[in-house]
Amino acid sequence: MIVHPAKDAEPPHRPEGGQARRRPGRPRLEAPSVEYLERREEILAKASEVFDAKGYDAGTLEDVAQAMGMRKAGLYHYVRSKSHLLFLLFDRAWELGFQRIADVPAIEDPGERLAELIRRHVGLVAERKSLFTVFFGHRPRFDDAAEQTFLEKERRYVGVFARAVRDAAEAGLIPRVDPRRGAMALLGMTSWVYKWYDPAGASPDQIADDFVSLVLREHAQPRRRGRHGPQGAATDGGGRAGRR
Repeated sequence: MIVHPAKDAEPPHRPEGGQARRRPGRPRLEAPSVEYLERREEILAKASEVFDAKGYDAGTLEDVAQAMGMRKAGLYHYVRSKSHLLFLLFDRAWELGFQRIADVPAIEDPGERLAELIRRHVGLVAERKSLFTVFFGHRPRFDDAAEQTFLEKERRYVGVFARAVRDAAEAGLIPRVDPRRGAMALLGMTSWVYKWYDPAGASPDQIADDFVSLVLREHAQPRRRGRHGPQGAATDGGGRAGRR
């Protein structure tokens, strides 16, 4: 059984060496520090690589600690158990997904909106391949509270795609299909990238362009702006428009 998210979402911040000291009467600092959250993010990234390489069942907290260059005892400052770590990985995957597509629903043109959703999702899965290998490849049965939490997030995420499918169909850009089934088809196609993406081959942008070509012929030409921004001119690392 997987840990309860409400109990394990944010453990109190203590130094790795032991209990936090505080003066009598001094208010307890409940919110994790920036340094704590950054360190835990590093642990999640490394854990996804370990579980990707060894599998969740074979990978251990000792493996994660070793990959981080820290003691296993220190790891418990950030995660309470292996199952808690898995919960955090799933929660992080959803968080990254929502962050990546946050501004897409504001795109007015239905074809551009659907194309951008495809590109953003492909880019995220390819960039965080280890994390999404764990996310898609190891889906355990969480406890009821965690299952409900993730089910609600899935509904929200699929809903963004479903509305884009509906609007694109109403605009005559794609055939009329059930919006949810259309959304699930697109997510199945774009999520499966975790299985076969090879950085030595086609880039995430090239893969996404091919997928857009399959769905939206009029929006098939590459139109990107920066790493995660709306479609348009590409920019260099300093944010200046560049040429392709």
